[in-house]
Amino acid sequence: MKIYLVGLKTIFCSLVFAVFIVNPAEAGVKTINPEKRVDIRKLIELTGLEEVVILSADSVVEKIFPILKKAIAKDNPAVTEAVFAIIKRTTISLVKRQISTPGGLVDRVIPIYDRHYTHNEIRALIKFYKSPLGKKMASIRPAITKEGIVVAEQWVRYLEPLLIQAIEKSLEKEGYVVIKKEPEQPRSR
Repeated sequence: MKIYLVGLKTIFCSLVFAVFIVNPAEAGVKTINPEKRVDIRKLIELTGLEEVVILSADSVVEKIFPILKKAIAKDNPAVTEAVFAIIKRTTISLVKRQISTPGGLVDRVIPIYDRHYTHNEIRALIKFYKSPLGKKMASIRPAITKEGIVVAEQWVRYLEPLLIQAIEKSLEKEGYVVIKKEPEQPRSR
C-alpha cells in the first residue's frame, strides 16, 4: 500500500519553518563559558526538563493527531489505524531522542539559562535541586505538569464561549455585522 504523506509533509515543513523563524541559527550568539554550560546542563537534568517535555509532547500529539489523521486520510483513505499508530509512535520516539542529542532541546535552552542566570545563581540552583526539597520539587514536577495540562484544557474550553462573545461584541462595536451560523444538527436516519 502506498501512503502519500502530503498532509504530514506540509505540517512538518511548517514546523521546520517555524523553528527557523523562532530559533534562528546561532550566528553572533556569544560563547558560553564551558564550565557554566556543564552546570546548566546539570541543572536542567536535576529539574526534570526531559520528563516534562515528554509529557507535553504526549499531550500535544494527542491533540494534534486527530487533525493530522484527517489531513492524511483525506489524500489516503486506505490508511489504517496501524499506520497512524506507527506515525504516532515514531513521532514520540523522535522527540525523546532529540531532547538530549547534540543540537537538541537541551542545547537550545542552555543559552536561555545563560542569559537569565549568573554562574553563581546556576550553582545555587543546583545546590537547591540536590536538597531534599529540591529533589521533591523535581520529582513531582511531571505530575504537576500533567495535572496543569488538564486544568489548562478545561480553562480553554471555559474561555472559548467568552472569547467568541467578546470578539463578536468588538466587531459589532467597530461596525461589522456578525452572522451567527447555527451548528449543524446530525441527520437522523
